[in-house]
Amino acid sequence: MNKINFLLRCTVFVLSLGAFLEATVPLQWTISTQSEFLQGELKGVSVTSDGKLILAPSLEPILDTEEAFIYTAVLDKSGNLYVGTGNNGKIFRVPPGRQGREWARLEEPGVYALAVDSLNRTYVGTAPDGKVYRLNDRGEAEVFLDPDEKYIWALAFDTQNNLFVATGPKGIIYKVNSAGHSSVFYDSKETHIVTLAWDLDGNLLAGTAPGGLLFRISPDGSPFVVYDSSLQEIKAVSVDRYGNIYAAALSRSKALQEKDRPSQAPNVPQESKQQVKTETAPEVTLKISGTEKGGKLEIYKIDKENLVETLYTSNEELAFDLLIRSNGNLLVATGNKGRIISIDPRRFVTLLVQSPEQQVTRLLQGEGKIYATTSNLGQVFQLLSQPSTTGIYESKVFDTKMLSSWGMIRWRVTAPTSAPVKIYTRSGNTESSDQTWNDWTGPYTDWSGSYIKSPAARFLQWKIEFPQAEEAISLTSQRNAVELVTITYIQHNMAPQLTSITVHPPGAAFVRAVAPNPAGGISPGGPDQVHIRSLPRSVRGLARSRGNLPPPRKVYSPGARSISWRAKDPNGDDLVYSIYYRGQDETSWKSLENDLSDTYYTIDGVSFPDGIYFVKVVASDAPSNPVTQALDSEIISKHLVIANSSPSMESRAPQTQGGRVTWQFTVHTRESVVHQVEYSVDAGEWNILFPEDGIADASSEHYSLALEDLKPGEHVITVRLVDSVGNIGTGKASVSIK
Repeated sequence: MNKINFLLRCTVFVLSLGAFLEATVPLQWTISTQSEFLQGELKGVSVTSDGKLILAPSLEPILDTEEAFIYTAVLDKSGNLYVGTGNNGKIFRVPPGRQGREWARLEEPGVYALAVDSLNRTYVGTAPDGKVYRLNDRGEAEVFLDPDEKYIWALAFDTQNNLFVATGPKGIIYKVNSAGHSSVFYDSKETHIVTLAWDLDGNLLAGTAPGGLLFRISPDGSPFVVYDSSLQEIKAVSVDRYGNIYAAALSRSKALQEKDRPSQAPNVPQESKQQVKTETAPEVTLKISGTEKGGKLEIYKIDKENLVETLYTSNEELAFDLLIRSNGNLLVATGNKGRIISIDPRRFVTLLVQSPEQQVTRLLQGEGKIYATTSNLGQVFQLLSQPSTTGIYESKVFDTKMLSSWGMIRWRVTAPTSAPVKIYTRSGNTESSDQTWNDWTGPYTDWSGSYIKSPAARFLQWKIEFPQAEEAISLTSQRNAVELVTITYIQHNMAPQLTSITVHPPGAAFVRAVAPNPAGGISPGGPDQVHIRSLPRSVRGLARSRGNLPPPRKVYSPGARSISWRAKDPNGDDLVYSIYYRGQDETSWKSLENDLSDTYYTIDGVSFPDGIYFVKVVASDAPSNPVTQALDSEIISKHLVIANSSPSMESRAPQTQGGRVTWQFTVHTRESVVHQVEYSVDAGEWNILFPEDGIADASSEHYSLALEDLKPGEHVITVRLVDSVGNIGTGKASVSIK
């Protein structure tokens, strides 16, 4: 059964689940992709790029250096493994099949480079007082090169036993013959030469920082830029048997790091937010530059024609080393979660294994064995071909946003064995799974649907325990591969929330906008869509619904009083509204409208007596819940005035004296207040008149109008009276001037 059929079966199950759980809209939490699985915790588990959890290869610890960092490692021709550490300048040696121990200790705190010559002698590059030492069989050191550099980042021997030394911060590569005579092989314009490797034609490959350049330097010292990365540093380089070059670039983009280019040091494993300082050179700080915002990782493949292909990118990881295997698989050592990534020739990416430490710093292969070194803390592991004896995957903590009950857990396993995987769940009400959570329940055995026994809570987590497998001939085995896990749950119903209510100005009426029907006349839910709410939300979303209608239009209508409101439901339920009103001196609410889906309503004020009223809106989630479990909430508006009577006036007879006229009158309103008075003489311009107290804000206002220099004859003075709800009244007076 493929994932699509499995999801279809889950959907059928979800649609039937509401018959026996607390609400009618079950929800799903499904994990089925690599990015989703990587949000959990892996212990002996790999994650493939097509979204499968499989048992990881075993990562067997073989040496604990008790140091913070392992910066470098090398294998000699006898199979001895050497590791260089910081910050105490220690070198450890692990003989084949024997226990490792401290072998040498140098004055410099950091050992950043190791190499072995044709005579099986070990060479060491140090910092911050950059020197190259040669060690004898007893681990005794002698200075082989003192180039007056701060950092020795990498060492590499050619077939003539010449040692090439990559340094910083001057960006120089030195060439040292077997007698210890040195010369400048290449002086770059870069600050640091970070890594060295050889191509199949005997050219030296060099990765730089902070320019992110990959050089190919011929035996005579002639440079050629193979690739100019957009990132800051070429951290690691490896070459396969066909001559393809693999390079890891990392850190901030060049645009973000131009301001500190002269002093920027390459990426090195470090404790978070901690500066590495020593007594010998306290002024030197090696900082990891890939942890700032804008950090990035890119893995490139460059063929013999210099065509560049990006195999892998990440905004969260750093790469410290690359190892190309004979089968074409590329292993990538990463931080800061201590993971080894495998990229096969099909560009198939697998998170192969996760170490218990923060960074995997080096990968080496010799005599059929693969070694991995780590930092924070400094340990050495052997990556075995047989699967891990312990495989546990814990999902991320899932937040349902509120108290929820659990339905079934379902999963899909490919190539199952006679010993099945075991799945457990636990729940709690804190964001992190701490001691307040319920214990793990399970194991669940029916992959097609097992009822979850964890108590109702807001948060849920599940885990898978893989059975111990037989030996495998490769690093990855597809047996008992878990490719999909689905949880069904139901949120406990919570009351809808009315967050605001607005009383709109008098005369504003809402008119529903008309939208075209994109369904071409088909009406999901039957005539007038009366059953639309019964359909799943995914189906309703295919047709025009009320939620997709344009907002209503506002028009002027005398006497109209409109309200609108905002509401939300924590469960995402469909809501309906009921509208009620009551007068100022009344105690009972009267119904205006029920089962309203719009979030606005217009009252025909002409049908109401003048007065002060309040409106109540009740929101209910009844469309999405059984009658006995539906909840509602309400909100009451501020008062609104309904006043249908026009303003009136009470006036005295106008008084004349020559060409001067004075007229006093009083304007009265009912329930509303006086808004404005205007006057016109002989049908001329309208002019605003203020009341005697200067402010029109009462139901009764006194006015005094004085007109000067009227010509002899009859004159008509007209007044227009407007109240606060838009009602208009008029009045007039006639005067004769002699």
